[in-house]
Amino acid sequence: MEHPKHLSTPLWDQLEAQINLGMQGRNRGLPMGFKKLSKYISNIQPGRYDLIGGATGTGKTALVDSAYMYNPIKYITAEKETDFSIKILYYSIEITPLQKIAKMVCRKLFEDHNILVDSESLFSRGDRSLLDKDVAKKVFATRDYFEKMLSDHVIFYSAASPDYVWMTVKDYVEKNGTIIRNSNKMIQQYIPHKPNEIVLLIIDHISLIDKNSKDSNKKEAIDRLSKMLVQFRNLFNISPVVVSQFNRGIEGMDRKRLDSLEPQLSDFKDTGSTQEDANTSIALFNPFRYGIEKHNGYDIKRLNRNYRSLSILKNRDGQDNLSLGLFFMGANGLFRELPPSQEFISNPELYNKLLKYSNGN
Repeated sequence: MEHPKHLSTPLWDQLEAQINLGMQGRNRGLPMGFKKLSKYISNIQPGRYDLIGGATGTGKTALVDSAYMYNPIKYITAEKETDFSIKILYYSIEITPLQKIAKMVCRKLFEDHNILVDSESLFSRGDRSLLDKDVAKKVFATRDYFEKMLSDHVIFYSAASPDYVWMTVKDYVEKNGTIIRNSNKMIQQYIPHKPNEIVLLIIDHISLIDKNSKDSNKKEAIDRLSKMLVQFRNLFNISPVVVSQFNRGIEGMDRKRLDSLEPQLSDFKDTGSTQEDANTSIALFNPFRYGIEKHNGYDIKRLNRNYRSLSILKNRDGQDNLSLGLFFMGANGLFRELPPSQEFISNPELYNKLLKYSNGN
């Protein structure tokens, strides 16, 4: 039986190719280190725009660094064969690359040696005790691991404006692929040299970008940059990951009075364009900060500052309006998914085990 002519197109061929790749298990993407979250947003995928938001101090940057940098690179390093590799173009405006690496070193110390230090202790700052020499040896022993991470997978930029991001991305795709243009010089196709490499473009955070002379204000610059990110996604299969602050309105008396402190799409700061353009919008919430004692069945008085709620506010390719419980260690940026709250009700000792774990015991 012949296919109808209107279906016998290159686009339909692409559809069939993607279905066949999926049936071979080659569309799984790269693990984020969060099984429940990955169940709903399908791991790290090429050509997806993710927006991560939250109020100040909720751990947005730590979550992004865990889910989109540390965990997938750790997976690639440990696995002999993977379907994908990863390259990260990281526009780190709020936090210096040195601070990021220091935080990841602290996490690796905890995972490998059960040593709990923060970056201030790592650098022996202030009135803290000087870093123990044996701990320092373990730190220096990670040099090869992190130098390989940086050389193979991460390019840091310490500034960002719409024009600068456009220039650096254009330079990257031209060096790492072939751009095919039509007679009007419009991009018709992009063929990457490494078709199995997922390219992430992380901006932390977008409210700190510089505006160009053509932008009349910050909102206009953010809107223009977000539209560029959509173009990068559609033309080059790049996956933007944007960190965004929340408006202070979430902390206003009206929200507290109405008991509506849970994150909403309207909480994203400066503009509505980012959440409109993104495939996925994720928010972190810290109920301890607002004196909330119970949240989604978890005892916040016992979990204290270590609890975070992660909400999937928008998911263009799957289910949204979902909330997951996370355990967070601010000292080293480590996140873990919590068991369902019902397990804590039947086994309250889980709270004590988590708190001992967070103290390095």
